[in-house]
Amino acid sequence: MSRFALYGKISIVTALLCGTISGYAPTGEAADLNQIQQQIKQQESKLAEQKRAQAKLQSTLKNQESKINSVAGELRDTELSLQEIRKQIAEADGQIKQLEKKEREQKAKLARQMDAIYRSGLNPSVLQRMFSEDAQKAARMKVYYEHLNRVRIETIENINATQAQIAKQKEEILSRQQSHKAQLSTQKKQQQELEKAQRERQSTLNEINKNIDKDQNKLTTLRANEAALRQEIQRAEQTVRAQEQQEREALAQRKQAEEKRTAKPYQPTEQERRLINSANGLGAAARQYQKPVSGSTLYSFGSTQAGEARWKGMVIAAPRGTPVRAITGGRVILAGQLNGYDYMVIVKHGDSDLSLYGFNQAVFVQAGQLVSAGQTIAQVGDSGEVSRPALYFGISRKGVPVNPAGWIK
Repeated sequence: MSRFALYGKISIVTALLCGTISGYAPTGEAADLNQIQQQIKQQESKLAEQKRAQAKLQSTLKNQESKINSVAGELRDTELSLQEIRKQIAEADGQIKQLEKKEREQKAKLARQMDAIYRSGLNPSVLQRMFSEDAQKAARMKVYYEHLNRVRIETIENINATQAQIAKQKEEILSRQQSHKAQLSTQKKQQQELEKAQRERQSTLNEINKNIDKDQNKLTTLRANEAALRQEIQRAEQTVRAQEQQEREALAQRKQAEEKRTAKPYQPTEQERRLINSANGLGAAARQYQKPVSGSTLYSFGSTQAGEARWKGMVIAAPRGTPVRAITGGRVILAGQLNGYDYMVIVKHGDSDLSLYGFNQAVFVQAGQLVSAGQTIAQVGDSGEVSRPALYFGISRKGVPVNPAGWIK
């Protein structure tokens, strides 16, 4: 969303007053001077009132964006949790199928046992005849009969236990799935309500800004935003530099100690591999990386933004909520709100390369965090800086913005 300061109002008021004064023919009467002074006071009062209204709306908008970021983060966590539940359900379905197969085998075994008992003619009347004709033989048959009966009872109990286990697993999984779906539905509703409130406030803000000298004011604002971004990058790089040095020294010590202990090459963990890869820059521009989002280019690097201002990156159209992915591994040095860029993520690659991802409605990483290629780091928003939801994507090398199109496919 364009959030223009009302500095241009001052030039408008000045021009208005100059025009008024130039058209004024002094008569020497104090009433005319009083009238001009009254007009000045009215303009100053109107300007001050508009500044207060805009400042209030900008503060409200910032709070709303913070809430949207929070809700979007909760939504993503819930969706990831749902994916895990679906995975668990798939695994449980496989287990249930195995249990059902086991149940069928148990029932078949029971059927065979019943058939064997029937075919052997082992029933109470037969046993009675066996006892009367040959006591020794009858005793052996009785033991055999009791064994078959125990096996049959055990099989029936196993079938019942298997069926109970199947029912319990299905009940637990369905309960968890319903709970997570209900939570997801609630959070999506919250996000829709927040976005609606934000659109309403932006409409009011546009009403306040409609009489501003937009071109000159926007140019001033863009320059201020660029200067603020440069300062944030410098501050963020200084913050993470010491952290990187400590982590790499600690890794070198672990590697040395482990290789000395085992006499084998050290195998780094996934986190350590990310740390090692973060030392690599982006390399030469050879279109070797995937785009952070799929979509058409709305504005290319170097095209006109406003007046003399040029785009220092490219703007890629993408639906609101689209996952934004890091083009390659590196370390996050900044993840937060910046004027003119909404939620911005900046990833450092090696000593001198940065990739920048702006116009987001939510971020899912923190400063200092190591990320890998393709990892979701943010979510496309509708900043209002352009006509539709989009991602601002830039690359900086040694502090100088360069055309990012050369690095992406």
